[in-house]
Amino acid sequence: MIPFLNIVLLSLDSEMISEDADLMSLDSDFTHYHFLMYINIAIGAIIFYYLYPWLRLFIDHYIIFRNREKIIIVGQSRMARTFAIDAASTGKKVTLITNKNQNNFSDELKGKGIKLMLVKEINEVKLRLAGINHASSCLVASDSDEHNISMSKFIGDFKRNKGGKKLKLIVGVQDWQARNLLIDQVNSFNSTPYVTIRFYDRCQSVARLIYDRFSPNRFVDDTTTKNNKKAICIVGYNEVSKNFLIENCILSQFQDGGKLNVFLLCKNATHLLEEFSNTFPALTEFISIYPVELHNTSFSSNYDWDKNFTDNIFNIDAVYVFGDDDASVITKSLNFRQFFYTHTQNIRKVPVIANLPESTSISSLLDEEGMDSQSSLFKKYQEELHIYFVKTFSDTCTFKNIIDDNEIESLAKVINYYYAIKHQFDQLLNDKFRKNNNTKIIKELEERMINFKIKKQHPYKQIESMVLESLGSYTKNSSFVLKQVFGIDEQWDSISERSKESNRYVARHLPSKLMILEKLGIKEINEETLLAHMDELAPLEHNRWSAEKIMAGFNYGKLPTNDKKLRAILKYTLKIHNQLKRYNLLDSVNKHKDIEIYLIIPLLIRVRDNL
Repeated sequence: MIPFLNIVLLSLDSEMISEDADLMSLDSDFTHYHFLMYINIAIGAIIFYYLYPWLRLFIDHYIIFRNREKIIIVGQSRMARTFAIDAASTGKKVTLITNKNQNNFSDELKGKGIKLMLVKEINEVKLRLAGINHASSCLVASDSDEHNISMSKFIGDFKRNKGGKKLKLIVGVQDWQARNLLIDQVNSFNSTPYVTIRFYDRCQSVARLIYDRFSPNRFVDDTTTKNNKKAICIVGYNEVSKNFLIENCILSQFQDGGKLNVFLLCKNATHLLEEFSNTFPALTEFISIYPVELHNTSFSSNYDWDKNFTDNIFNIDAVYVFGDDDASVITKSLNFRQFFYTHTQNIRKVPVIANLPESTSISSLLDEEGMDSQSSLFKKYQEELHIYFVKTFSDTCTFKNIIDDNEIESLAKVINYYYAIKHQFDQLLNDKFRKNNNTKIIKELEERMINFKIKKQHPYKQIESMVLESLGSYTKNSSFVLKQVFGIDEQWDSISERSKESNRYVARHLPSKLMILEKLGIKEINEETLLAHMDELAPLEHNRWSAEKIMAGFNYGKLPTNDKKLRAILKYTLKIHNQLKRYNLLDSVNKHKDIEIYLIIPLLIRVRDNL
């Protein structure tokens, strides 16, 4: 019996052992399954981590924001943030790339619909993730010129190597000498089919905006006395006011040949003017500047003011106030208005234009409307005291001012196209299409362009279509082929940034030319009428052109006629020009060139009115 029990017990033990083994095997399989599951989850998470940004980029570009213009901003300066918010408000898809340590305004930016990328460093991968291949524009605007220049070189090289959609690259460079050098000399920044580069100076942009909105030419002929002396007053001395002086040197020209008189009120006025004149020695050839020591910003009559200034205070036609602090600028504007009234007994005749640096929140506070829809203080100052304010960031760091083909840029392109037809198309037809004896077609294109009727929207594209259609009949080529050589944007991109700047100055001088034509009684603009007033109009344009070239660093010198290579080096690298001399020393051919720009004024007006 006992042996039988032992056998039964052994049998039961073996069954229990077998069941334990099965349980252990099942547990092992279950553990192995979980391990593999965790591994797969980890691998999937890693893949998703690296693929998600690219997937998001694809969805953003091709699905969500397919029809929206894409803009990339590098840097988180005040200028960059203001521009980003303005561009986003116009419906653009904006991505801002900045250092991880500079995310103080991330909530504000994200709240405006701006995509913020915080990175340790910017490399090709980060640029691709930001959407550089799909962006139409890129603004590089940190507070460091060195960083901006190096980033523009990196982005420019990337676009040149990788190609893709053409990128408009705007680079913030505040140092005048560095910017001037980059515009003229650095070949690595030249435009390519994939990128065009423009250097942007905020202070210069503010000065230009002030000049364009409140040009002294608008006020100096609104006679304040019988003996008008074309005089303005500049209160304060900083980078913006220095640029404003340069703008006046280039654009404030008068048909009688007289100079604009500028009273410069600031501390250490004589010393500062000497320093400025050493940098721009030709400045006083075009405007007359009188330094006036600013004793105090209250403009108290208890001080002995410069006699030349007080004797001419009735002749001042406009006042421009500059400074680096909002409260100081506003206070100086009000105090000067008070000072001016005590001497002239006139509160509104002479406008005061003040540049607000937006250094504090006071400018935003004073710009808000009061209770019951009352006007803001700024509007009250404008309506009651004839004081106008131009804000450094809010008014200039905008999509329209920096990126968009605004009025000035569009007019500049048309001006360049006119001169390209007149002076470049003959050679291009010869080189690219083996067409000789092109005088007749060139003359036809000039006349058709001058008399071209513009319809609403995209006016310069209409001009381009007309030109390409005419050249198509002449060369028997398609518009697509011809556009690569003779397109208005292609012609614009083929010239240097210095030449673009020159065309912009011509465009910005249009209001002054119109006022001068009106004063001369010229209502119908044609070659016959212009030649009848050539002695008044041509010298004015030659002086404006000469001032522009001299302020950019050009100098007079003879150019060789037989060596094209040396001529190009002297003209475009060494900045020597053989026409930088007084108008009466020019030959008849070059005198006539100074009247050419007046011929297309009616076309420019039609373009401007149909933008």
